[in-house]
Amino acid sequence: MDNTAFCLRNLNVTEGLTPMELLKAAPQMKDEVFQSGAIVYNAGDEVPYVYVITTGGEIELIREENGKTVVIETLLSGDVFGDFGLGLPVNHSARVNKTVSLCKTPKNAFLDLVRAHPEMIFQLMQVMAKRTHAYEEKIAQLSRPAKDQLLAELRSLQYKNKHSLVGRLFNIPLRISHQKLSDKTGLNRVTVTKLMGELRRENKVLVDEGTGAIKVK
Repeated sequence: MDNTAFCLRNLNVTEGLTPMELLKAAPQMKDEVFQSGAIVYNAGDEVPYVYVITTGGEIELIREENGKTVVIETLLSGDVFGDFGLGLPVNHSARVNKTVSLCKTPKNAFLDLVRAHPEMIFQLMQVMAKRTHAYEEKIAQLSRPAKDQLLAELRSLQYKNKHSLVGRLFNIPLRISHQKLSDKTGLNRVTVTKLMGELRRENKVLVDEGTGAIKVK
């Protein structure tokens, strides 16, 4: 599938625009592959693009709080991020967790599309509101017991996995290593392993021994 076509069809903030209107933005869109561990941009950078995850991979939006890295949100196929040009600072970094293909649109071209279709502003504000809420939830979690933090992260990942573009098309189970859970929560990996065992014994988390699929109750 052509990634530009994917981007146009699946960027939910462009919902309601006609194919002709969307095609006007297509020449400005470019694909770029970012390898695992790469930084797309850092907090405080001048971000010239709006990005959409087109194929596979995973992006983490992160912030530093009191010397600790906080993963605000994990983004999957179809998710949008970057500088939307709404006058709000980009106060997070974007880190590639799994190699990903991104469809990027210059911010000015994206703003031209928004100016021509003001209804997009409401959808963009919804994205920003959800992201702000996710950040506030993450900060609140830091004061909770470690087991509650881990369970909340698993529930968030399960929901995200189920409602991502790929998750809506295919029933793909949640799979994640203890090390990745450690990275996302800031908890020690040994602590994560211990707590996962406790959650399984409490029947709050089910893990398929054969596939490694995780289901949170």
